[in-house]
Amino acid sequence: MNNKRIIIFDVAGRHPALHSIVCGIVDGFRALDEDVYYCDCKNIDHLCSVQDFLNKGEVKFCLGLYGMGMEWNIEGEDRFFICDKYDIPHVSVMLDLPYNRCATGYDIKCEKHIITVLDYTAIDYLKYAYPDKSDRVLFLPLAGMAAEGKYDIFSADKKYDVSYVACPWMYNWYREGSKRPWHNNGTNKYITAILDDVADYLETNTENVWSALKLVLREKGFEGDGYLRQMMPFCWDLLLYIKTWRRIKGVEMLVKNDVRVDVFGSGWEIVPFADKLSLHGDISYGETLQVYAQSKILFQDAGEFNHGANDRTFNAMLNGAVLVTEYSKYLDDNFVNGQDLFMYDWKNGEKQVEVIHELLNDDCRRLAMAVNAYGKADKNHRWKNRVQQILLALNLLYDIELK
Repeated sequence: MNNKRIIIFDVAGRHPALHSIVCGIVDGFRALDEDVYYCDCKNIDHLCSVQDFLNKGEVKFCLGLYGMGMEWNIEGEDRFFICDKYDIPHVSVMLDLPYNRCATGYDIKCEKHIITVLDYTAIDYLKYAYPDKSDRVLFLPLAGMAAEGKYDIFSADKKYDVSYVACPWMYNWYREGSKRPWHNNGTNKYITAILDDVADYLETNTENVWSALKLVLREKGFEGDGYLRQMMPFCWDLLLYIKTWRRIKGVEMLVKNDVRVDVFGSGWEIVPFADKLSLHGDISYGETLQVYAQSKILFQDAGEFNHGANDRTFNAMLNGAVLVTEYSKYLDDNFVNGQDLFMYDWKNGEKQVEVIHELLNDDCRRLAMAVNAYGKADKNHRWKNRVQQILLALNLLYDIELK
């Protein structure tokens, strides 16, 4: 039946960024003329409509962020998982790496469950952490969206020269004198030594936690899977440390190069160079898109996606901001460094970010880069591109009909 609809689950109001991404996904499917039903999981009328569609066999598949919509707990009915009751696929669009404890839904038991990941290395991690899901993983970086409203995104005169949009993340360790978390939580000295070696490697190489951990273990002669499985629980501590370290280190590199930067996100008042920053505090997801549209340059770390990308990357491009970003193999494969964007690393970053001054002093060069990046992002990195991948995966795995 070609008239079957796609159910997109959301929890409106749960988190403004999540809701905006869901809306982008809905728009992506509709751009491909798919019949989409948006379901707010807090709206009982929405849930009753979905249940009616399911009972009539009118659902092609379901999709939600982090497994949203898979578990139903309606008052007066027994709690159940939708995939146990109805033989339909469910797609979980994940927004972070699987060893980030804030990212849930990987462990949900569902026979027809596709999990998306933003980084190629997460596919390898899932083989160890969730082997039953490893053959139904789809590499899918988040897509970009344009700001609502009228903005001259290729203007030579923008409100912000250089913007940075992110909090310092889990910065409690920074308050405690920049100590690495495993030094204070009872981790034994042998594992602590391994974790320190991984952290040292991450501070000087543009790599993510999982890949760095595997490399360090291999260098020490620990080749078997058993060693990896023993160290997997420490990926979270490593992520807490390095993601925060890189964000603070990256902004500090700008300050050392006398780059005036407008910082959006809470928590930056704790850093010793806070007085050198223009602090704006937290803003909504929609407001971040407006910031990109009003920025000449967006500076970012890779967010641990050194073999992938997040939405911030393509949001910047689709809003006319030149991207200066930590190195990612995926970005290197899909864009031209120096023509579409600029990438830095942790060994040479303080020297490499000097290019920002050159871009700010050369509008023609900066605007040419912004136009180049926009063209590629507009063609390949919108939500209609990503959902097309989802549809193809469903067709290959479960013979879902495509329009």
